[in-house]
Amino acid sequence: MKRILSLFLCFMTFCAIKAGTIQKGYHGFAEAGYCYCTSQLSPTIIDVTTSHGYQFSPYIFLGAGVGFDYTGEAKWEELNGHPFEKRDASVDIPVFFNGRLNFTKTKVIPFLDVKAGTYINNEGGYYLNAMLGCRLAISDNNGLSLAIGVKGRKITSQSLNIETGNRYNNYKITYFYKDNEDRSLEGVVFKIGFDF
Repeated sequence: MKRILSLFLCFMTFCAIKAGTIQKGYHGFAEAGYCYCTSQLSPTIIDVTTSHGYQFSPYIFLGAGVGFDYTGEAKWEELNGHPFEKRDASVDIPVFFNGRLNFTKTKVIPFLDVKAGTYINNEGGYYLNAMLGCRLAISDNNGLSLAIGVKGRKITSQSLNIETGNRYNNYKITYFYKDNEDRSLEGVVFKIGFDF
């Protein structure tokens, strides 16, 4: 028990060391993440983002960025081999404003990060990413971070429509798809990042 307590005290002392303080001026971030969708239509989403801006103090960063979201193919339920709703895989490009609030100036920093913007290709739609995380300083202005949060966006999916036949075409059923432009995707996002 004494060893565990000693290790815990050493860890807390290490966390409280004011090494690796973030300096005022230019600051950049590069992140990669995975989103587990909780919506009815739930594709795999893997994203890579970079943002650049100004660090106003060790606590506040404001900037802008761009990213690449790989959104995998998604299908929901089926009727005679035809999904009720579907979306093809695509690479979507978001542009966004980025704000980050650091809660301490220690070597290990808990933070809140928010990215809000829009997709500039395919069907467009809003981009929103809010995360809580922890940054570990590896030098004065560099650090590694892990974060978890929520992601939201609009997509266009395709909904199944059915047209029943009549006696002139032997009651043949025709399946066709129409765009559903207001489909929302929400999910839990996990990210790893590097700042410089």
